[in-house]
Amino acid sequence: MKRKFLSVLAAGLLASNVAVAAEAVELKYATVAPEKTPWGAHFLDRVNASEEASNGSIKVKMFFSSQLGDEPTVVRQLVRGRIDIAGQSNTATSLVVPEFSLLAAPFLFKDAAQSDCVFDNHVQPIFGPLLEAQGLILLSYMEIGFPSLYSKTPVQTVADVKDMKIRVAPSKPYPLYWNEVGASALPLGGSDSVPALKTGRVNALHTSTVFGLAVGYHKLAPHVTYLPSHHDIGTVVMSKKTWEKLSEEQQKALMVMGEEVNALRKSIRDTQEVLLAKAAEKDGATVYRPSGAELAEFRSHGAKAQAALVASIGESAVPIWAKIQDAVKACGG
Repeated sequence: MKRKFLSVLAAGLLASNVAVAAEAVELKYATVAPEKTPWGAHFLDRVNASEEASNGSIKVKMFFSSQLGDEPTVVRQLVRGRIDIAGQSNTATSLVVPEFSLLAAPFLFKDAAQSDCVFDNHVQPIFGPLLEAQGLILLSYMEIGFPSLYSKTPVQTVADVKDMKIRVAPSKPYPLYWNEVGASALPLGGSDSVPALKTGRVNALHTSTVFGLAVGYHKLAPHVTYLPSHHDIGTVVMSKKTWEKLSEEQQKALMVMGEEVNALRKSIRDTQEVLLAKAAEKDGATVYRPSGAELAEFRSHGAKAQAALVASIGESAVPIWAKIQDAVKACGG
């Protein structure tokens, strides 16, 4: 009798597991980030947490290193519901909501702590509804960090970049700032950066410090200038078309991806220092951090570039910029 009961129980559990597996929704998650980076590790950790929170009703398949296309391609597919989730840069997000690029305005924040405060307390109410109106659900934001300039000649002062041809991300905050400083900025996607440097189309590359060092930009342009001009924050967003097909419980499980943002911040900032030291000590790069009067001169060009950024987006940017300014002030600005 006991053996028969156990057999019935086992059969019931098996049937239950089969039913859950049959109902599991598989989601495609795309990112340009390589798996073996702090971003890759963070994405996998949050995916595992969301799958667990969904009790197996969600399965997420990760596609690293632009396997599903570059960021403009991915974000278009995301809006259409052909890709379900993306971990992407500020640049990609601003293709859908141009006002999001305001968060990368040059020298908007006095330091990382102020930026952290703004994103922790003010970004979701401002940009969540704007993204949803364009077909995206904001699951989380993510640290990308401060950028560096990778150049063929030393850059320590504003005078050093006069007329320098600099590759910048294809988003308005970057060319507007570098052109204001006196350089000649060329917006290019990531895949075009190294060919442009090798052919002399540009003399320097401007990008995330961690990303640039991780892929070896300093080996091609050995002068690394760490300049906290733009604090780059990306997003983890989901297709609204996919989101609306999910149950309330599954949606709640996916919001778990917004947890542990501080762990990613720490990882990026720790990794940055390790890679900068390695670039100087083992790879022979020259690492320079402008400070004092030199940094102040770079910062002095920020206000004009900020105003140009707001004007370039148009009237829709004005109230959003005001909200961002209020958030900065609330965070000690």
